Amino acid sequence: MSKAYVVIQFDLINQELFGKYVRATLPLILASGGQVMVAAENLSPLEGSMPSARTTVLEFPSREAAESWYNSNEYNAVKHLRHEATTNGSLVILDGWKKPAGMP
Repeated sequence: MSKAYVVIQFDLINQELFGKYVRATLPLILASGGQVMVAAENLSPLEGSMPSARTTVLEFPSREAAESWYNSNEYNAVKHLRHEATTNGSLVILDGWKKPAGMP
């Protein structure tokens, strides 16, 4: 079983509301075995352009844990805060890299 990553990109339009989202969401992430790996607004695109000004990366022990967090009643009760506090947003789940057999 490989780890899974949630990547969230957005432009912030309401800092106060987003702060409420973070305070409500962080305990839910931790309770699901997740952790915040990146929360950055100082991006340096080396190729192409970034669709949004901010990026957050969450790591979960598995895709199932990430999906369970996202689909939980507790998260669904507060995710509207992110939608209201941001624009130009996206959220995706990515499977972690699985090392091919035979690689050191």
